[in-house]
Amino acid sequence: MLIRLPSVYLGTMTFGWRGQTSAFVDTPIAAKMIENFVSSHKDDAAVHIDCARIYAGGDSEKILRDAMASYVDKSPALLVGTKAHPSQPDGLSEKGLMQQLQKSFDALGVASVDEYYLHQPDENNSLLESLQTCDKLIKQGKISAIGMSNYHASEVQRAFDLCTEHSLAKPSVYQGLYNPLNRCVETDLLPVLRKNGCKFIAYNPLAAGLLTGKHLSGTDVKEGRFKNNPNYLPRFYTPVHFEALTLIQEACKDSNLSMVEATYLWLMRHSALDSSNGDGVLLGASSIEQLEQNLKSCALASDPSFHSHWLMSLIKRGN
Repeated sequence: MLIRLPSVYLGTMTFGWRGQTSAFVDTPIAAKMIENFVSSHKDDAAVHIDCARIYAGGDSEKILRDAMASYVDKSPALLVGTKAHPSQPDGLSEKGLMQQLQKSFDALGVASVDEYYLHQPDENNSLLESLQTCDKLIKQGKISAIGMSNYHASEVQRAFDLCTEHSLAKPSVYQGLYNPLNRCVETDLLPVLRKNGCKFIAYNPLAAGLLTGKHLSGTDVKEGRFKNNPNYLPRFYTPVHFEALTLIQEACKDSNLSMVEATYLWLMRHSALDSSNGDGVLLGASSIEQLEQNLKSCALASDPSFHSHWLMSLIKRGN
């Protein structure tokens, strides 16, 4: 029986990003990543690639443009999404959104994008103005869908209410933190999205690398995203997370699985992600080898024999 799994997006935050990763993704590496990502799709379904205006100070979009050059007018289509950030001039006001989108167009070498996200809340500009501007952009054919990311569930519900009240196009996609260690969206955010027909795309599926098994204690800060990173350390490097990692590691050893394989198997087959709703997982990588490992782990989730082996391992452990 064919099982429909959540979709997979390619994340590009590492493209051109220096200083807080153990590797630098330049244009040739990015091009190979895209080639491998496209090859991993078994049909002619559109391939989603995610970016943002602020990634690598705008360089991620430029590298993505050059890396995609060989795929122009080819099948499957590459659907590129990007994000506008409140830290940029004029924030998420109408003027700010228009300016950021034009800069993204120039950097990406395109005249439209698929999904356009409000990257995080803007305290200085009204949410209504942001939504009204996105509605205009849809009507102008410059974006295909409105996205939100890093908003509290109450703010997301408010966005839907404002769109209904003012007859605006509603956000249809949300990107949020979700993995076996971070599951609060299941009780607060996902019900709001489900009620409003909005799909959910999980970012940080490996908890920024914590679920690779490389980080085994809170005092062991290795090279990578955690090294001197004020954003990731308090989010993931906590005693509770490391206690959970010990349990996960023991279960993986008993099941003869790597932590990466177990994490993606859980996300693709046992999490709250719903393929019928259009939900998906955002894969990022700082090297071609990392991306290949992540893609293979996702592909294993569709293998009935692999899934049966995993279930039998759990049964033997009494779970």
